[in-house]
Amino acid sequence: MSDSLFASLLNTLDKRTAGEVAHALGQPEQSVSQGMETSIAALLGGMASKSQDSGTLQKVLDTVSGTGGDVSWSQMASGVMNPTSPVMTAGKRVLSTLFGNKETAVVNGISRASGLTSPGSALTLLSMCAPVVMSFLTRRMREGGMNIASLGSLLQRESGAIRSALPAGLNEVFWPATSTTVREDVSPVIAQTVQQERSHSGWLPALALAALGLGFLWFLTHARRPVQVVTVIPRGTANRLAVPPPPAVNTACTVPADANLPANGVASQMLAYVQNPGDRPAADTWFNADQLHFDTGKADLRSVSDPQINNIAAVMKGCPNVHLTIAGYTDNVGSEPANLRLSTNRANTVMAQLVAAGVPRDRITTEGYGDANPIADNGTADGRAENRRVAMRVMPR
Repeated sequence: MSDSLFASLLNTLDKRTAGEVAHALGQPEQSVSQGMETSIAALLGGMASKSQDSGTLQKVLDTVSGTGGDVSWSQMASGVMNPTSPVMTAGKRVLSTLFGNKETAVVNGISRASGLTSPGSALTLLSMCAPVVMSFLTRRMREGGMNIASLGSLLQRESGAIRSALPAGLNEVFWPATSTTVREDVSPVIAQTVQQERSHSGWLPALALAALGLGFLWFLTHARRPVQVVTVIPRGTANRLAVPPPPAVNTACTVPADANLPANGVASQMLAYVQNPGDRPAADTWFNADQLHFDTGKADLRSVSDPQINNIAAVMKGCPNVHLTIAGYTDNVGSEPANLRLSTNRANTVMAQLVAAGVPRDRITTEGYGDANPIADNGTADGRAENRRVAMRVMPR
């Protein structure tokens, strides 16, 4: 399975970088990690919204051309607290060129979606991510033999997945609905009022006569109506109205009839868990995605994983009030830090594929656990293959 741009970029992130940045900004590590992921989606969204404007795409990429080759996360993490560093300065130029007067709306959207306590932190994260994303796109063009028009076509093809990864509100920022044009030198409210007065002025006299007639009719039918006395029942009496309890979380699911969910597959198990609250086991129940397969040392999903990805996506889209946590795992081959990073990348890959299949990004959380909690014997090839996996937990939101 070929990774999307979003998935490929997520797989370049690592927990250590997020921790360093969180420490520098004084923000929770999970919020920073979420902010970095959301910033990547926002930058790709800004580029995708301009996919048919080759001139602007090239101009944005050129803003980081003088930073000395490919830009890494470690470079950006070390420059977070130095806003005048060349890479951070380049990041701010990217934001200005790519977002223009929409920059504040983008920053606020990232801040809200990530739980960051300061929009300034969101701006720093976005500025930090910008050179890395643009460097990545430039490298993808170079390695794939693409020109700027080819990049635009690629962004256009992936715009659906990118839009699904954006937090609430940013789709409208990048792809605003068509609005009615009014004169710039006239207040929109005034212009609308003038238009309404002009359009209705011809029938105002008739409206006035109709109002007089309705008023007279009301007088005949209501003026002699007896006054109704409303009795207020004191508190504590048996007749006091009961206040209904707040509604329970809606976990109703509508999975398409043509969805082919294997009877004992992970998607069917997750659906049954959500739909039968009385039969649920413990809240920390995890379901092993047994048909999502990875090669040793890689975070790319094999193509045989497609059916299970589609089934899980069908359940998630059919159960709109459910949140999914994806945990990545590895076998015991390799060092502990490398396995932890790889497991996180595997979880991120699955998340990106689900987002590409139409599951909203804000309903998914990812975690990486390295080679912890093996479910099979790491001493055999088959056992190691089983341990290269992801597990999932579904919970009502």
